[in-house]
Amino acid sequence: MATLFKGFSTIDKKRAPFTLTDTDLIKRDLLNHFYTKKGERIMRPNFGCIIWDMLMEQDSPALQEEIREDIERIVELDPRVTLENTILYINDQTIRAEVVLKYYNLDQADTLYLEFNKRNAEAE
Repeated sequence: MATLFKGFSTIDKKRAPFTLTDTDLIKRDLLNHFYTKKGERIMRPNFGCIIWDMLMEQDSPALQEEIREDIERIVELDPRVTLENTILYINDQTIRAEVVLKYYNLDQADTLYLEFNKRNAEAE
């Protein structure tokens, strides 16, 4: 099958090649969006994820709904995928999400595993 999407990333790579294709590129782009705090990017105040600001919140249906809406918003911004399902795990300053994606034009699905915790937030 021919490569449909091609890009690059230096994350987790010590030397070239930095090329990413298809599902690897899409996942990296989504991870970059999720792991950027909303308002953190200069000149792009709406880029990023609000989940970082919710780590200390008490688990509730309203909190879960707000997190699901933010995940849905971010996935909808990428025209290469559609959101199939989201499973949330919230406890002790950690929010985990399993985001099931369906890739357009690639006719396959995959799960993106996200973890937000106080340790990761302080490291940035």
